[in-house]
Amino acid sequence: MTRWILKCIVCGEERIFEAAFNLRLFGGKMYLYCRKCKANREHLILGCEEGGEECLSAGVDVID
Repeated sequence: MTRWILKCIVCGEERIFEAAFNLRLFGGKMYLYCRKCKANREHLILGCEEGGEECLSAGVDVID
Protein backbone atom coordinates (compact mmCIF):
# COMPACT_ATOMS: atom_id res chain seq x y z
CA MET A 1 0.00 0.00 0.00
CA THR A 2 1.16 3.50 -0.80
CA ARG A 3 0.26 6.39 1.49
CA TRP A 4 -0.82 9.42 -0.54
CA ILE A 5 -1.15 12.99 0.75
CA LEU A 6 -4.39 14.66 -0.37
CA LYS A 7 -5.64 18.21 0.25
CA CYS A 8 -9.28 19.34 0.13
CA ILE A 9 -9.70 22.21 -2.33
CA VAL A 10 -12.52 23.81 -0.29
CA CYS A 11 -11.23 23.78 3.32
CA GLY A 12 -7.53 22.98 2.86
CA GLU A 13 -7.58 19.95 5.18
CA GLU A 14 -4.75 17.52 4.40
CA ARG A 15 -5.15 13.79 4.89
CA ILE A 16 -3.39 10.51 4.25
CA PHE A 17 -5.10 8.08 1.86
CA GLU A 18 -3.81 4.51 1.50
CA ALA A 19 -4.25 2.95 -1.92
CA ALA A 20 -2.84 -0.05 -3.75
CA PHE A 21 -2.96 1.80 -7.06
CA ASN A 22 -1.28 4.82 -8.60
CA LEU A 23 -3.29 7.99 -7.87
CA ARG A 24 -1.20 10.00 -10.36
CA LEU A 25 -3.31 8.39 -13.10
CA PHE A 26 -6.25 10.54 -11.94
CA GLY A 27 -4.65 13.72 -13.30
CA GLY A 28 -3.77 15.35 -9.98
CA LYS A 29 -7.32 15.56 -8.57
CA MET A 30 -9.97 13.18 -7.26
CA TYR A 31 -13.27 13.36 -5.39
CA LEU A 32 -13.30 12.01 -1.85
CA TYR A 33 -15.39 12.52 1.28
CA CYS A 34 -13.97 15.36 3.40
CA ARG A 35 -14.54 14.86 7.13
CA LYS A 36 -14.24 18.59 7.85
CA CYS A 37 -16.65 19.74 5.08
CA LYS A 38 -18.89 16.66 5.63
CA ALA A 39 -19.37 16.30 1.86
CA ASN A 40 -17.72 14.81 -1.21
CA ARG A 41 -15.16 17.38 -2.33
CA GLU A 42 -12.41 17.62 -4.88
CA HIS A 43 -8.96 16.86 -3.42
CA LEU A 44 -5.54 17.67 -4.85
CA ILE A 45 -3.10 14.77 -4.96
CA LEU A 46 0.04 16.30 -3.44
CA GLY A 47 2.19 13.17 -3.71
CA CYS A 48 3.08 10.11 -1.71
CA GLU A 49 4.38 10.06 1.82
CA GLU A 50 8.05 9.24 2.26
CA GLY A 51 8.11 6.22 4.54
CA GLY A 52 10.62 3.80 3.12
CA GLU A 53 8.28 2.99 0.24
CA GLU A 54 9.14 4.28 -3.20
CA CYS A 55 6.41 6.25 -4.97
CA LEU A 56 4.77 4.46 -7.84
CA SER A 57 5.83 5.50 -11.31
CA ALA A 58 3.40 7.36 -13.56
CA GLY A 59 3.08 4.46 -16.02
CA VAL A 60 0.22 2.00 -16.19
CA ASP A 61 0.98 -1.64 -15.47
CA VAL A 62 -0.75 -4.01 -17.87
CA ILE A 63 -0.78 -7.77 -17.42
CA ASP A 64 -1.52 -9.86 -20.51
